Amino acid sequence: MLFKVRNSVDKKIYNSIDLTKFICAILIITIHISPFGSNGENSIISYLNFGIQDYIARIAVPFFFMASGFFLYRKTLLADFDPELSKKYCIRIFQLYIIWTIIYSPLIIGRFFNDKQGLVHAILVFVRDTIFTGSYTQLWYLNGLIVAVIITSVLLYKKVSLKKILLCATILYLIGLFAQSWFGFIEPLKELTPTLWSILKLIEKVIVTTRDGVFLGFPFVSLGMCFAFFDIKISKKKSFVGLCISMVLLLFEVFLFQYIGFVHEHNMYLFLVPVTFFLFAFVKEVQLADNAIYKTLRTLSSLIFFGHLWVGAVVGKLLSFISEGLGDSWLKFVISLIVTIIWAYIVMKLSERKKFKLLSYLY
Repeated sequence: MLFKVRNSVDKKIYNSIDLTKFICAILIITIHISPFGSNGENSIISYLNFGIQDYIARIAVPFFFMASGFFLYRKTLLADFDPELSKKYCIRIFQLYIIWTIIYSPLIIGRFFNDKQGLVHAILVFVRDTIFTGSYTQLWYLNGLIVAVIITSVLLYKKVSLKKILLCATILYLIGLFAQSWFGFIEPLKELTPTLWSILKLIEKVIVTTRDGVFLGFPFVSLGMCFAFFDIKISKKKSFVGLCISMVLLLFEVFLFQYIGFVHEHNMYLFLVPVTFFLFAFVKEVQLADNAIYKTLRTLSSLIFFGHLWVGAVVGKLLSFISEGLGDSWLKFVISLIVTIIWAYIVMKLSERKKFKLLSYLY
């Protein structure tokens, strides 16, 4: 294992990362649309869905954050950090956030009318969520990424050492765990210290969740930053062994905490950190021959991530019209997956034409 500070900008093409991001985009779909259907009481189906949605697929978002941090910070050097790159990057991500919020506005407005506390409450909730948790379900990743990059870049600009940045990120991640899979550890506070519990619940009402740019995004973006600034080389064999061991430990953590009723949310687990670290280290060292397909997969992964819930909503409605319960079956996942990929490919190809160049703003 070798860690050396890079003294030149990394211009290498990482096709393996593009391929992995595409796989992660597919995994994101499985989180939001149950791959085995969500309309049955079958315990086997429930376990299969849980295994995919709350174990395997939970690797996707941390990997996205790490990859984003890596690709952003490899464009500059630790000794000569250029904050202008981060500024331009955040502006581009913010534009994506606004564009996709507008695209999802019909579904967002639909939520307004389903709010039992009235329209005013629904609008206030939307404003809060747009700031803290995302204007729509998967769009939280975009404002989370902006926050994570801002925190990381400010600390780098202030010449804070990487050790202190990683320490800060570790502390925040551990704090975030207590509102996620480690919730069972703090639940006794409800009876032991009602005042403190009331304060925590008030904080929760404001920020809603620790699945955000501070507690989840920043730690993984900072890990990606370390891979960018340091020429970290871990052999594929060692990375693979580390990944396998970490996956086993994550499996134990996920199912044990679920069984004992500890889990409040499934976005953050302790062993997600080593899993993502070793996965990224492994993928980074895999050399795939240059091929246009990888650039295509890079674009498709973004469009799939952003657009799959619109496709899922339409497919679900159409299937429900055909037969009651069909909209919650495994068929919804299969059709949504296929249609999303086809739609993403069509958008990508159209965006390459001058007449439809504006479509490139979607990714």
